[in-house]
Amino acid sequence: MDHTTIHGEQIMQFSRDDVARILVIVLSQVLEELHVQHTIEGIAVFPAGDSTYLVDIVLRDLSTKEMQGVSITIPPIQE
Repeated sequence: MDHTTIHGEQIMQFSRDDVARILVIVLSQVLEELHVQHTIEGIAVFPAGDSTYLVDIVLRDLSTKEMQGVSITIPPIQE
């Protein structure tokens, strides 16, 4: 989603759903390229401050069927 600042500049801001979709695509490709036998079972994106997101990911190991959790903090872009 694009927003215009008070100075007339365009900035890009993503919704939580946008961030979740982007991460699922990227993580799936990374796991596939690394030949890691995990699938993404769930992903949740939470706002954690000004333009910062906390991402919780649940992975399932395809060989053992065990579930594992990963948390990632995405800070704002520094200009």
